[in-house]
Formats: sequence, C-alpha cells, structure tokens
Amino acid sequence: MDKKFNKLIEENEKWIIEKRRYFHAHPEPSRKEHNTSKKIVKILDELDIEYQSGYYNTGVVGLIRGKKNNCKTIAIRCDIDALEIGEKNNVEYASKEKGLMHACGHDGHIAMGLGAAKVLNEMKDKFKGNIKIIFQPAEEDAPNGGGAQYMIEEEVLKAPDVDAIIGMHLWPNLEFGKVATKSGVIMGASDPFTINITGKGVHASQPYLGIDPIVIGAEIISNIQTIVSRNIDPFEQAVISIGVFKGGTRYNAIPETVTLEGTVRTFDDSIREIIYEKLRNITEKTASGLGGKAVLDYIFSYPPLINNEKVFLSAKKAIINSLGENNFVELVRPAPTGEDFAFFAKKKPACFMWLGTGKKGEEKQLHSPYFDFDDTVLKQGVKVFVNTALELLNDRCDQVE
Repeated sequence: MDKKFNKLIEENEKWIIEKRRYFHAHPEPSRKEHNTSKKIVKILDELDIEYQSGYYNTGVVGLIRGKKNNCKTIAIRCDIDALEIGEKNNVEYASKEKGLMHACGHDGHIAMGLGAAKVLNEMKDKFKGNIKIIFQPAEEDAPNGGGAQYMIEEEVLKAPDVDAIIGMHLWPNLEFGKVATKSGVIMGASDPFTINITGKGVHASQPYLGIDPIVIGAEIISNIQTIVSRNIDPFEQAVISIGVFKGGTRYNAIPETVTLEGTVRTFDDSIREIIYEKLRNITEKTASGLGGKAVLDYIFSYPPLINNEKVFLSAKKAIINSLGENNFVELVRPAPTGEDFAFFAKKKPACFMWLGTGKKGEEKQLHSPYFDFDDTVLKQGVKVFVNTALELLNDRCDQVE
C-alpha cells in the first residue's frame, strides 16, 4: 500500500510545488491569514474535501473520511502564518507583500498538508478511519499564546474525536530529504519576559543624588547568570538570554526607568518553575538592594513539546518504509526553539518531526530574509504525513486494503 500512495504523491509533485510557491508569494502575518484561509478553502472545495473554517478566525480543517469512519481519527497539523520580515531572495515566487515573507517554511507546511489531503482523498476507499488536516493560524504569535491552544478551545480535536496527531517542520540544519524525530522532549518551552526597573533620574554628573536604573539593570543581568550555573542540575538544560536593554535619552542624564527583555528556554516544566522563581527573586531583591524597584513580567508561553513514544514508533516505521532507513534520523537531544504544536501534544498522543532542507554551501536559516529551500523536498514530507497517518490508523482499524 505504501507504494500505491507514494506513486500518487510522486505524480502530484508539480501540483504540491505550485501550491507552495503561491503561498510563498502571498504571505500573511499571524491572526491576519484571511486570504491564505480563503485559498485553502478554495482548494479543498476543488478537491471535493469536507472542511470547516473559522477556527480562531482563519483556521481551516479538512476531513477525509475512509470506508469505516468510526474506528479512529488521526490529525495532521500544518501552520499557515508568515513573519514580518522583508524578503531578499531574487526568485520568481518571492513575496509580493512588502515587509512580509514565509521565512519559517510555513508555505511548505501548507503545501504538504494540501498534498496529503489530495492524495488521501483520492485513495479514501483504500483505508478505514478518518484523517483531519488542521491548517492552523498564528503559530508565530508568541507571546500571545499561538493559534494551537485557541483551536483546541474551539474543539478542533473533536467531532470526530482525534486519537493522535502529527506535525512537521522544515529544518535547514538537517540534511536535505532526511526526517528526524525522537521520543520524549523534542523542542523546548519558550517563555518571554520583561523587567521594568525604576530608579531616580538625575544629572549624570551627580549620580549620588539619584538611583541609577542602568546600574541596577546591569547587576540584574549579571546575577541572572547564576540561575542556570548554580541552581540547575548540570545534566538538565536551560537557557536565559537578554535581548533588549533599553533606557535613557541623553548621554548626560541618568534616566528614571530601564527596561530589560529576554527569553527563557527549558525542556522540563519543573525546571521552568525553578527558573521563574529564581528570576523573580533576583530581579526584585537586586533592585531593592540598590535602592530601586524592579517588576518581572514573565509569560509562560509555549510549553515543552513532548512526543509520545508509541506515536513516535509508528512515525519511525512509516518514515523508514516510505523513505528508506538512510533517511531516518533519531535525534539525541531536543532543540531549544519553541513550537505551539506543544499544546496539541499535551492534549493528544503526538509526534513532531523535522524535514531536512539543508544543502552544503547554502546558508538559508529560518527567520532570515534569505530563507528558501528546494521544494522538491516537499514530496518527502507528504509521504511521511500520509504513511504515518495510515500507520496510526492501522493501530486500531482493520488493515489498509
């Protein structure tokens, strides 16, 4: 059966690439994917695929019902939003929207989801069970929460109830065409924070008459470095980084306020809590000790993304069967980047995977104005989506015919 589905995917490769290039040329940011949503609906209509739209305003869900649709439902999730980055690639399908581009590969994710939907719909008399294709908005919308949790609140995992869910992300640091995943934590929690520091502004020549929030900010940053090195087990992993130190308007005036902004990346919820408490204590007490005041605004954003072992094993089997053993990579450690698919993985058994786009001599990283990829790789992703979904259906339904 793998050969039949894979042959059909190969035959639809041009169609899949055309869809990817359309969406690449027409990017829309988080929560504003209105035309993207309409185009997805139009394509599903043309394919005569049942769908529901309007999840978190712009989300769409296609539903392919097999011959016996009450035995199991598997979901495939694809994110659809772009980034506020101006594209610098000189290609015919470059973004037509100033200051916006698909710099994180979500155009490819949409195309893979549509390709999987097309193939599965054409072969729906060959399998038993249901397959949902979830086109999710606002994955890039941290720290606002991401679209996944809002779609969950709007019952995207119900009617019919989803038994397991899979997702995939293009990955330039992985060799082209290979698929990597692992059991357990595969991506980290991503928590942004802001520290607002208040002192007393004075002339820079008379610092003794004021309270310098810049010095307080520098001390807080220095003290933060002890959180991981002195409070976290060295066999655990965590990252705390400050990306913004903002304050003052003149060289000769000590400002009244300073703002720090940063991020925490962790792989375990208990470590996440420890870091939050230590960060709050250091922030408040360092400022107090220097005569000022500091308030931590910490957002528990995307949680760690944890793959279910059983779903991982099904995905591993499907990857090897459809792409060959040489194209499967079992990861040793997770990535510190965040992904709101984690919310789905907290609700249902799940497996998230990386699809390699990396080629020697090419430096086209995610979230770069130069990000692009050879879209012949998309057929690999569609094969994995389709074959993993069928493998998971087979776990409860009768065998695919």
